[in-house]
Amino acid sequence: MDNETLASELLHEIKMNAKRWFIAFCAMAAIELGTVVGFLYYISLPTEDTQTVETVKIENDDGNANYVGGDVKGGIYNGTNNGSEENTESDTE
Repeated sequence: MDNETLASELLHEIKMNAKRWFIAFCAMAAIELGTVVGFLYYISLPTEDTQTVETVKIENDDGNANYVGGDVKGGIYNGTNNGSEENTESDTE
């Protein structure tokens, strides 16, 4: 006679499910730990900061500028006269 009752069969099934869930949890914990270690390794890698910035000052005395992005005192906008000042230069000489 087999000594398995319904209660012992259910306990055996619960034990198998618990073992399966524990293995899944261990696998996910290992994957998460690997991700954290990989990220820490990535941010610790050296970077190549070899770019240098050189500032060059250009001086221009003729005053011919093209302003882009807003009105400028004197009525000049984007290189054109908007009517507040008369153009003193003529194309015919």
